[in-house]
Amino acid sequence: MSLSMRAIKVGSLGSSWAAVLAKRSGLTFPADLYVEGTDQHRGWFQSSLLTSIATKGKAPYSGVITHGFVLDERGLKMSKSLGNVVDPATVIGGGNKPGEAPSYGADVLRLWVSSVDYTGDVMIGSQVLRQMSDIYRKLRGTLRFLLANLHDWEADNAVPYSDLPVIDQHALFQLENVVKNINESYENYQFSKIFQTIQRFVIVDLSNFYFDAAKDRLYVGGSTSFTRRSCQTVLAAHLLSIARVIAPILPHLAEDVWQHLPFQYTTEDGSIPKFVFESRWPALNERWLGFPDEEIIFWENILELRTEVNKVLEVARTEKLIGSSLEAKVYLHTLDDSLAARLNEMSAAENDADTLHRIFITSQVQVLSSLESVQTGDIPYRGEYIIQGKKKIWIGVSRAEGSKCERCWNYSPQVGSFSEHPTLCTRCHNVVGNQPIPALAAVS
Repeated sequence: MSLSMRAIKVGSLGSSWAAVLAKRSGLTFPADLYVEGTDQHRGWFQSSLLTSIATKGKAPYSGVITHGFVLDERGLKMSKSLGNVVDPATVIGGGNKPGEAPSYGADVLRLWVSSVDYTGDVMIGSQVLRQMSDIYRKLRGTLRFLLANLHDWEADNAVPYSDLPVIDQHALFQLENVVKNINESYENYQFSKIFQTIQRFVIVDLSNFYFDAAKDRLYVGGSTSFTRRSCQTVLAAHLLSIARVIAPILPHLAEDVWQHLPFQYTTEDGSIPKFVFESRWPALNERWLGFPDEEIIFWENILELRTEVNKVLEVARTEKLIGSSLEAKVYLHTLDDSLAARLNEMSAAENDADTLHRIFITSQVQVLSSLESVQTGDIPYRGEYIIQGKKKIWIGVSRAEGSKCERCWNYSPQVGSFSEHPTLCTRCHNVVGNQPIPALAAVS
């Protein structure tokens, strides 16, 4: 079974370019692209080239793509006698009998096509489709998270880029890099690279880090707080860009997202696109791409450090010192003066989003100037790690100080300091204290 849509090609004759391009309105000579299987290198491609050169003096196409053929999961050619044929209609709609074959829908099949290296033969089967379905659900879950956390957001709420916390500026830098790489991959017909880029971005960069760290300020901070609005500004940019760049591959999912946008999107010319394919391709934001090189390196260090901190937290969790990571206090020490200065700067960040304990999802973080004054008995779990291959970091973990806030579940020595809300920390006390008192219903 060929990957190309043979129905759009007029036979396999080398003169098909003349019958199609020269006779149908709206088409021009030469064709932008010829697509066929590898068996046509000396067939349709070659005969088309010869006839066109002979009569027109140039090739009938600007570009050529050749592809392999679809095999079953064992690498065997599909045939009815073997019973290993995978019918696209069955993949999309499911089997005729209950329980015979699941219905994956067109998007999962399209996602599989984007995932394979079509330059050679490719394999498909029930196991491959299940894997694609899992990846599709993860991507759908990411988009659902974005939609849910933008339910009260409007364009007027956007925080200017220069005012965003550094973690948010870094997230926008990563987004623009992804859009740039995907755009280049589309231009070069490298669809498997698009699949790999989206998969890594959604699972690693977003779900495992940015979303994980952002949940605290999205769920716990005040509904109109600066850090929540700054995070929503970043989430809105991600939602609009991801929906548009996946649309050529996953049109149903992209349109589903677009029809449920919780805010009105307006293009630069003032129009309001009703459908995702009316929204235009996302233009690259050079300012977001201009995130300083030294900051890029620093955030690479932070992401690697976060991984190492999680390793020590896991040891403490295994040994029953802590349950949730919010029950922990992390200690850091490094002899690298520049790194130590930045870590101290983040520990005292004015905005809550850039602080180390929010990034590590712990209740406290302390950067130690030396290890001489540390009582090792007070820090039962510790280790020394090397990040970026050269910077040595000492990491320790102990129980967090103070009591648990019943609202945000962070531990703080300030819990119990407020008579009107004795179970809340300072942040939650301020949020709750600023909430308007609901009007009581009139009693008839």
